[in-house]
Amino acid sequence: MVPGFAGAVGHAVQEAGTGGLVHASVHWTPLGVLLGLASTALALALAAVAVTRPRLIAAPDRALPLRRLQSGHLGDYVAWFLVGTTLLGALVLPGILGG
Repeated sequence: MVPGFAGAVGHAVQEAGTGGLVHASVHWTPLGVLLGLASTALALALAAVAVTRPRLIAAPDRALPLRRLQSGHLGDYVAWFLVGTTLLGALVLPGILGG
């Protein structure tokens, strides 16, 4: 958010020890700023459409079975968090064991 923030974080990481990694200077580029502004504008536009016209982005009827799997109760969030964590762990495990 602030150009000097990246330098401060880089300096703090360098002081904490980076294990031999070289600190590279971070700077803003016009393209990076433009992409950040475009991403923000797109997010605001999608949020505005979702609030003003929810039927435009509503899920189709064929997605109803999937929507029934998540009722919004706390237990559903915990269950899906555990499913996702387990799946991610299963995908990463071969790389950890083999490398």
